[in-house]
Amino acid sequence: MTESFCGYSGDRDEALIGFLYDDVTGEPAGRALFETHLETCARCQDEIAALRVVRKQLARWSPPEPGFAVTSRQAAVAGPQVGQPSWWREIPAWAQVAAALLFLGVSAGLANLDVRYDRNGLSVRTGWLKTPSQPGLATAISAVPIAPAAVAPSGGPAEPWRADLAVLERQLKAELRAMQLSAATIAARPQPVRATADADVLRRARALLDESEKRQQRELALRVAEVMRDVNLQRQADLVKIDRYVGAVESKVGVEVLKNRQKMNQMDILYRTSQRQ
Repeated sequence: MTESFCGYSGDRDEALIGFLYDDVTGEPAGRALFETHLETCARCQDEIAALRVVRKQLARWSPPEPGFAVTSRQAAVAGPQVGQPSWWREIPAWAQVAAALLFLGVSAGLANLDVRYDRNGLSVRTGWLKTPSQPGLATAISAVPIAPAAVAPSGGPAEPWRADLAVLERQLKAELRAMQLSAATIAARPQPVRATADADVLRRARALLDESEKRQQRELALRVAEVMRDVNLQRQADLVKIDRYVGAVESKVGVEVLKNRQKMNQMDILYRTSQRQ
């Protein structure tokens, strides 16, 4: 005979899992009780069968293998760039030389580089150049005409890079002289007189100090006057009290003296009376 409703008294879910996985950690008496109940409970039998089917399906399942390929990011980036030519290789050599010389000229303008191209050849001097100390000297230097670069004679036709080099040389010299002129102008420019400003600052500071000292002196004088006034008032009050006290004492002493005199007179009268008798 089977039961449609499970009447197991213990923890039914735990008993089902323990029976399914052959968990022997529980009490043997409880397992035997559940096995006895399982023989007569159709519901528990159905659940055990369903759990076993699910367990078998999970045992047969395996995760799918990944179908994508792992590639290096650097290889993917570098791959499309293999066939691209360098843009700077298409520029003529003389243009590259001119660009390099122009870059050097700008750097020379920043570092005061002296470039000369004369009979002795191309000479380059580095270091800080001495600026003329007088404006007239700077004007004289700027007024000197710039001679074109001497081109060494050669048997063949004039090469184009020599003309470019001469133009670049003239530009560099013009920039250097302009920088020298600007430096001389800045050096010769009258600087603001700081002595007057310092004197004004000192005068203002001294005036502020004098005002502060005077204010402190006035406050001190007021405080001293207030203290002296309070002292005089207290002194006068004390003198009044002393006068009153002394007056009271004198009055009491006078009364006592009068009483003593009266007593002495009475005693004298009594003494004389007794002598007569």
